[in-house]
Amino acid sequence: MSEKSTFETVIKWTVVVILAIVALKLVFTVLGLAFFLGGFLLFRVLPLVLLVWLVSRAIAWFRGSSTTSPAAPDATEI
Repeated sequence: MSEKSTFETVIKWTVVVILAIVALKLVFTVLGLAFFLGGFLLFRVLPLVLLVWLVSRAIAWFRGSSTTSPAAPDATEI
């Protein structure tokens, strides 16, 4: 009976180790994907977004238009 108990324990621990390895692979895959996506957005997309935003601000400044909130309405318009 002791041999069966030892065999069951070895099988259980083998299954637990295999499941732990699979879980770690999944976690590292998700983290790797998150780091890749974050790096891509930070170093490829963000500079383009900032450049477009700065160009749009420069165009608005050269035109002399204000892109801030509209002026408060006069008392006659209310």
